[in-house]
Amino acid sequence: MSRARALFTAVSALTILAACGGGGGGGSSTPQNPVASATPTPAPTPTPNPFAAACGTPLPPLSASYGYRIKVQLEPRPTLKVLNASPLVRDAAYCAAAGFPGSNTCNTRLETDPQREACDHYISGISKTGRPGPDWYEVKNGQNVECSGMGRPELGAACGYKDITQYMIDISAAGKFRACSPATGQCGVCVVEPGDWGVVHDSPAGICKLDDE
Repeated sequence: MSRARALFTAVSALTILAACGGGGGGGSSTPQNPVASATPTPAPTPTPNPFAAACGTPLPPLSASYGYRIKVQLEPRPTLKVLNASPLVRDAAYCAAAGFPGSNTCNTRLETDPQREACDHYISGISKTGRPGPDWYEVKNGQNVECSGMGRPELGAACGYKDITQYMIDISAAGKFRACSPATGQCGVCVVEPGDWGVVHDSPAGICKLDDE
């Protein structure tokens, strides 16, 4: 075989090998299927608190909840008193912004402020009765005994809820009564002593004693 023919044969063989994908290091020509990435599930949008929206600014910080100030609101008769609880905030900056400059502890708003109710509801939360406001108890032998619902006295607790608001209860005996926020767990206490029972006072607001709380 001549050198020219041998060279032609070698070139032809290399051309065919290249056309067929031959030769070293070429790798597979089989197409790879793309791996589909999982679409993340979007987090649910939190439901806005309607009381926070209605309260507006400043919003009482839940971390500054200071329980409740409780007073005897009414004495319809010598054997019945009505307690009224108002949530408190212990935060000087908040108090100044809410209309109580110079106070470290204050109500959520001034009593005449139209936002007061919503702010009270926000820092109180929803009670066991399903209404905004505190859960109420009579403290007996160191234990919280739940007040009854909607003004119906219950065995073991001399207190009953009123149908007009969660912030007030009727009591039918002297004792220690506690209002607690479902939102924060902070409580207030009122002790009505036996000597203050069975009479109607000219000014009942100062009857509640704070006990050791």
